[in-house]
Amino acid sequence: MDHRVFLSLIFVLSGTFNVLVVKWANQNQVIGSDGKLHGFQHPVVFTLLMFLGEFLCFIVFKLIRLISNRRGVIADLDSILTQDSSEFGPLSMLLPTVLDAVASILLFTGLYLTYATSFQMIRGAALIFVGIFSTMFLNHTLTSRHWLAIFTISCGLLDIVSLDVHRVDYDQVTLPYTDHKAILTGDLLIIIAEILHGLQYVYEEKQLKTSNVAPLQAAGWQGIFGLVITSLLAICMHFLPSVSPFNESSRAVFDDWSDLIASLQDNPPLIMALIAFTVSSALYNFIGLYIAMYSSSANRLLADGLRVYFIWVFVILWEWEYMNLITIMGFLILQMGIILYRQALFLDWYRSAVARWHRARYVDLNSENAGVPNSRPADVI
Repeated sequence: MDHRVFLSLIFVLSGTFNVLVVKWANQNQVIGSDGKLHGFQHPVVFTLLMFLGEFLCFIVFKLIRLISNRRGVIADLDSILTQDSSEFGPLSMLLPTVLDAVASILLFTGLYLTYATSFQMIRGAALIFVGIFSTMFLNHTLTSRHWLAIFTISCGLLDIVSLDVHRVDYDQVTLPYTDHKAILTGDLLIIIAEILHGLQYVYEEKQLKTSNVAPLQAAGWQGIFGLVITSLLAICMHFLPSVSPFNESSRAVFDDWSDLIASLQDNPPLIMALIAFTVSSALYNFIGLYIAMYSSSANRLLADGLRVYFIWVFVILWEWEYMNLITIMGFLILQMGIILYRQALFLDWYRSAVARWHRARYVDLNSENAGVPNSRPADVI
């Protein structure tokens, strides 16, 4: 199996696991610091663990570099993971890390309030903003086919959000709040987060391709910056008074760390889930940067969109959600837009490949003609 196909499979599976384990943790009723049961609502904690996983990438990067330097020979895989670039500055990863920190807190909050399938489907909105931001920062051109795909994706998102508002009346298995405002708030938070993620992905792609840095190293620096930024946010959120539906804690704050410590005591399944989430986040973010560097941010999102199929299968088998015709219609409309966008990408790739082939053929013909000496005598006029 080609290593890129294998990495794409790991990318999809790790992303699927992240969504499912967070949603499973959110459904747990744990004992808080006040001795009462509360929902496990800790979006800042999940964001901190995500950046901790990216920091593990930095440790792995340094270990591989150390082994490669001692061995004296760098294998093909090592050259992909540990290539060095004098043009790369660690501070170039600061802006995408800030965007990722804010967007992730919004995402995990939205996932707590809405369905796992809706969460993943609404994340398809990032493809819209990646396309728009790519025209602004990467000099990409959106054709009529791209704009039609963006319009179709927007229609699918509108259908999914409007459906969730009515769906909450009968599908309440995984929802902590069963009112229309709470689930609408969760869906809107995800859309806002995807605007930030769209800008983050485009900026990351530009930095990775211009500096030619190893994706593992870039992910590691994001983990370092992310730990510092999220730790500061965690201190603020620990004392920030909140209103419903953001105050599922003993002290009615946004993210209560005293509740976290109390909930982890004598709860091995939850501890193992958080550890697995950290490791899975490391794989997911590293491979995401790898795809963005060697392909594009749009392909990163197209690959990420495949995990919605795995999430659908899981939630149906475990009876987390109910399947209905309107949900399928919204999902199909969204997939039609994504497929249309993918076909537009394929068409652009085909045209660019044909153009490169014609240019290469023209250069080869010119070189052949230039290399053959002309021994014929000059014409006499």
